[in-house]
Amino acid sequence: MITFITVIAFCVILSGVVSDPQLCVDQKSVELVNRTYNGITFGDDEVILSNTTGEERGCVCLKGTCARKCCPFGWVYNEPITECVPSSYAFDPPVGKQKSGIIEGFNATKEFIFMIGRMKCTGENEVRMAATPEFPEMLLLNDGKLYVEIPNKMLIIYEPDKYCIDTFLEDDGTAHLDALICYKGKPDPKNHEIKSSCMLISCFFILLTVAVYAWIPELRNLPGMVLMAYLLSFFVGFLFLATMQILIMTDDITQNICLVCTFIVYFSLLSAFFWMNVMCYDIWWTFSRTCCKNSQVLPEKPHKRFTYYALYAFGVPTALTALLATLEFSKSLPVKHPLLPMIRLQGCFLYGNSKFIYLYVPIVILCVANTTFFVLTAFKIAKMKRETQMLQGRESGTHDQQRKDTQRFTVYIKLFVLMGINWILEVISSIYPEPDAFWQFFDAYNVLIGLFIFIMFVCKKKTWKMIKKRFAQVKDDRLHTTHTTNGEF
Repeated sequence: MITFITVIAFCVILSGVVSDPQLCVDQKSVELVNRTYNGITFGDDEVILSNTTGEERGCVCLKGTCARKCCPFGWVYNEPITECVPSSYAFDPPVGKQKSGIIEGFNATKEFIFMIGRMKCTGENEVRMAATPEFPEMLLLNDGKLYVEIPNKMLIIYEPDKYCIDTFLEDDGTAHLDALICYKGKPDPKNHEIKSSCMLISCFFILLTVAVYAWIPELRNLPGMVLMAYLLSFFVGFLFLATMQILIMTDDITQNICLVCTFIVYFSLLSAFFWMNVMCYDIWWTFSRTCCKNSQVLPEKPHKRFTYYALYAFGVPTALTALLATLEFSKSLPVKHPLLPMIRLQGCFLYGNSKFIYLYVPIVILCVANTTFFVLTAFKIAKMKRETQMLQGRESGTHDQQRKDTQRFTVYIKLFVLMGINWILEVISSIYPEPDAFWQFFDAYNVLIGLFIFIMFVCKKKTWKMIKKRFAQVKDDRLHTTHTTNGEF
């Protein structure tokens, strides 16, 4: 069920990536007169009806490279009165490429189709940014987008529906190129406080679970080591996510710190999902080996098997992270290439198509693989129970081991469902980021992840007995050491 919902969400995101519904909306269209705009004629498939007036508007960005000017040509934006006024000042914005600076001789008024009028900032603030030829504070790019370096040293690309550029007139009569952008500004500190606190609390319970498994010898078997590697991967991912949010909240984030944290979080989250895949494979392999003694895919020695598992669960995320970093710093691909992660141009972590390609696709594939292993294992358990009912009592040791493996299988399913819910919420958050009340529940769930894991793996009678036994052993060892030392002296 979890995977089914996940695949549905995956398909929704895919449809959004393949055909961008935001390509032509009111904010990216122009008012038409007899289906023409500045001498450009629009066909039936290039026209939409306005959401507010019901009038026909032309999808100007489908006809060429579009950009947005705050005022009509021959007018400038009067900053003191925040209105457009007639003026003889020329409008000739410098245009460049994000990686190579200003393009000499580029005539924006001839190369671009300018939409006229200020944009509507929905849920965002309208902020004025100074446009200077010195770059990199702000620059109009040759694809019609606006490159902006915001105060916290993050770099963001704005679409034409999120900015307008023009000549700005000051009180003293001077004029210079400026722009208005729809900028969300500094996030609500309380929101970041809640999120970071939730993740840190979850990290505490995850680390406590790992500590218990590392301390008790009986739990340091192969399944226990795999579980610890899985939990430590999530611990690192949550810890650095919380760190990023705290740094953003305190305005201490820089582009370099953002990149380092992004790569660590990306590697850690992928590693966690690959370790979950190892768990699913290992439980399937265990029951396959029980049913078919001769089918051994991996060596029986636990440490050798764990080494193979680690090479897979850490090796593949390492390769994917290296690929992500290579593409991020690649100079051979064009700026608009769909494979570029563009982390530095979107703030911290992955967004949009980048998140879909580099995070969602691997996770969905792993979720489908995990479900397949679970289904195959469930069939083997059912078959094994039918075949061994008459043998009960003859091989009690074998049946005890099978019962333990079945219990482990049940726990893995619970863990898969627990983390699957978190993954589904993550997918939903990328589609519907607005409902604050819902995401307060999501933040609370981040706390419950660590708590539920602690309850699932530590708060059990069997584990508590092991803990008491371990405490008694440590106490006896200390007493023995004390008596031995006194005897020597």
